[in-house]
Amino acid sequence: MSPRTELMLTGHAVRSFARNPMAAFFTLVFPVSFLIIVASIIGDVRTAAGVPVAQFLVTPFAVFGVAQASFVLVAVDMAGLRENGVLLRLRATPVPAGAVLAARIGAAAAASGAAVLLLVAVGSLGYDVHLVWRKLPAMLVTLLLGVACCAALGLALAALTRTVLVAQSLAQGLLITLAFVSDVFIVGAALPRWLDVLGSVMPLKHFARAMAETFDPTPGYGFSPGHLAVMAAWTVAAAIVASLRFGWQPRGAATPLTPAEPDRPAPARLAPPADHHRPALASLTTQVSYALLGLRRNALAVFFSLIFPALLLALFPTVFGGGLVHGMPLAQYLYAGMITYSAALAAYVDMPESVVVARAAGVLKRLRGTPLPFRWYLAGRASAALVAALLAAVLLTVVGVGFLDVRLDPVRIPALLLAIVAGVVCFAALGLAVATLLASARSIVAVTLGTLLPLCFLSEIFVVGDQPLPGWLTAVADVFPLRHLLQAVLTATDPAAGGTGLAPRHLAVPVLWTALGLLVATRRRAALD
Repeated sequence: MSPRTELMLTGHAVRSFARNPMAAFFTLVFPVSFLIIVASIIGDVRTAAGVPVAQFLVTPFAVFGVAQASFVLVAVDMAGLRENGVLLRLRATPVPAGAVLAARIGAAAAASGAAVLLLVAVGSLGYDVHLVWRKLPAMLVTLLLGVACCAALGLALAALTRTVLVAQSLAQGLLITLAFVSDVFIVGAALPRWLDVLGSVMPLKHFARAMAETFDPTPGYGFSPGHLAVMAAWTVAAAIVASLRFGWQPRGAATPLTPAEPDRPAPARLAPPADHHRPALASLTTQVSYALLGLRRNALAVFFSLIFPALLLALFPTVFGGGLVHGMPLAQYLYAGMITYSAALAAYVDMPESVVVARAAGVLKRLRGTPLPFRWYLAGRASAALVAALLAAVLLTVVGVGFLDVRLDPVRIPALLLAIVAGVVCFAALGLAVATLLASARSIVAVTLGTLLPLCFLSEIFVVGDQPLPGWLTAVADVFPLRHLLQAVLTATDPAAGGTGLAPRHLAVPVLWTALGLLVATRRRAALD
């Protein structure tokens, strides 16, 4: 195999990454966005030695970007190429198997390097972050070993899973979960012993600590032999698993699905030919059931909409103790925040994704030829998002009230339900508007999640430290509905508040954004065909 051919394969893999909005978002945009947000919230805080705190924020976000590119992207990419038959066709060409794998790992290394360079550039230009030049060799060695370790684990995960959907759900779920116990999202916290042990066993924590040492301006050359040894051991173990279990033949789903997409409704069931006068309620019920079926088949959406908020609610009070946030116990405040987050995620991220996927598959165009009104299809999707938000609220209530001393006054439950409904309707309308403005189904999650997550920090759903937000950030957050939805949920769940728990002033903002979203979606209605 000539070097030119290997470069061509690597270049193709890099272009494939560049054309994947989700991969580019989580590898490049997500880490930089949160570096800017967290650094802006913290301000010019310095250590006792005069080092800006932002100096220590670059490495955890860099590690996340590297892991996203080298672990998640490699696992999903290889599983997708296998499932689509690309790997099998490549086996019939003169291209060696090792060259295909090397090209994908090379593309992951390029994306990882771009993430680190971008973070360092933003940190240097905006937050007085400096490279420690004598530790640069250690940083390069740590970065290369981190890429190799994460890529080997990605290949092992692709080898152990049957479908790209399972690989994506496991890879993203594992990375996000481990980031909270591996000094990536929470740095230096006193974790419970079992969580500390779990983080210490896995390689991500060692990668984060080894990279942090290379940015620490204290004396030394930045090498961390112990952490590097653990990463090397995981690299070897993962490479062995990948070599033993990896296959080029498409494996397919354990139980074949009739629809081509995980949430694609079966066309024949959308409009039964024998009943052209089905009552509206029956049509809506049918659409809700199909939307929920699609949601159940999307393991990633179920995890982040239902399981992940409950995990955060259980984890944060355990890590940070019984502190106060804006005068409320942390668990009580986070309970309201996670209800708000779940409602927005289900309606603004998951629902429009299902609509855009159906549009790309031609389902919406075929739906035009059936007696089913299109509004019932959309109502079914929005209702499914509401069901998901309510299920998340129930799960959060079980965790909060049952284990964390969260208090919920039954008198204010109607106000809480009204806030959830208003939030779901608002974000469903906004998500639908975004769907009509985007031509490609590949961009929808990157845009919706890329706007929702920063707003979660600006709206103080996720609180950084004890200091209040800078005035300009608060002014920006007050324009958007997420902060007002959080305040409405807080009013309904605050045990110290009296009355019914209604917050008309805060609920009015989501209503206005609902009208704006529906106006855009209506004017752009043709874009959904």
